[in-house]
Amino acid sequence: MSAAGETPASIGTIVTMPVHVDASLPVHPLTADDVDAMVEADILGEDDRVELLDGVLVEMSPQGPAHAAAIRRLTVLLAPLVAAAGLELSPQCPLGVRSPISQPEPDLAVIPSVPRGEHASRALLVVEISKSSRQLDLGRKAELYAEADIPEYWVLDVERRELVVHREPRGGRYTSVHTLGEHDTATAVAIDLSVPLAELL
Repeated sequence: MSAAGETPASIGTIVTMPVHVDASLPVHPLTADDVDAMVEADILGEDDRVELLDGVLVEMSPQGPAHAAAIRRLTVLLAPLVAAAGLELSPQCPLGVRSPISQPEPDLAVIPSVPRGEHASRALLVVEISKSSRQLDLGRKAELYAEADIPEYWVLDVERRELVVHREPRGGRYTSVHTLGEHDTATAVAIDLSVPLAELL
C-alpha cells in the first residue's frame, strides 16, 4: 500500500530503488542456469538490460547515440567477414565464460557456430563499447574473458576516443594490452579485419 500522499508513480520502480546489503550477511549467488530459468519463466524479459557477473545481476548501461553507432558500424564491417569465415556474429547475447556464476553479454562477439537452444561458450573476439562502464570493462570483465581464454578482447571507449586491445590470455589475465588512438588502425588477429578507428568513433 502507498504511504500517505504518495502515488505509485512517485514511489519509483525497482530499478531506481537503492539496494543495501550487509557485507557480513552470506549471499546466495545466482548461476547462469538460474538466470536462464528466470527468462523462461518471464521473470526477466528482453527489455531487462542486465547481465550476470560473479553471481549478481548487474544493470547494463543505457546506450547513448555514440555507443549505438559504434555497434552498428562494427556490425556492418564484421558481418560479411564473419560469414565468409564460417563463424557467427553475436550482438549483446549471453556468453559462457567457464564460470557457473558469470554470463556477460558483450556488445559484440565473434563466435563459432552454436546449436539452437544453446548460448555460446567460446569466442574468437569480444568487443565492449565503453563509456560509463570503462572501469568494469577494463577490470572484472577483462579478467573473465581472459579466464575463458578468449584470444582477443577490445574495449572501444567512445568518450576517450581510443581502443584498448587485450591479447594473449594467460593465468586469468591478458599479458598483452595496448591502446590505439582515433587516428590508428585496429587489426584483429582472429579474423581478417582491419579498420581505421575514426570510422568507429
